[in-house]
Amino acid sequence: MSGSQSSDKPLLRVSEYNVIQELEKKADFLYSAMEKYVHYAEKDIKPGLLTLRNTIKGEEQNYLKILRSKLIKELN
Repeated sequence: MSGSQSSDKPLLRVSEYNVIQELEKKADFLYSAMEKYVHYAEKDIKPGLLTLRNTIKGEEQNYLKILRSKLIKELN
């Protein structure tokens, strides 16, 4: 009986999986590519580019927080 119960409901829905994929892509961009962009703006002493990159970084961090929060609510 317990075997049939586990197959009734999938562990993860496609929509939940899609959010996880989006989180992964955004986190990868934020913590690899964006870090490089900020580093080179600092290295080249480009304050305008550094400000832009830091603004984008902050927005991406907020977006990640929103996605994470929504995913946690959906999974509960």
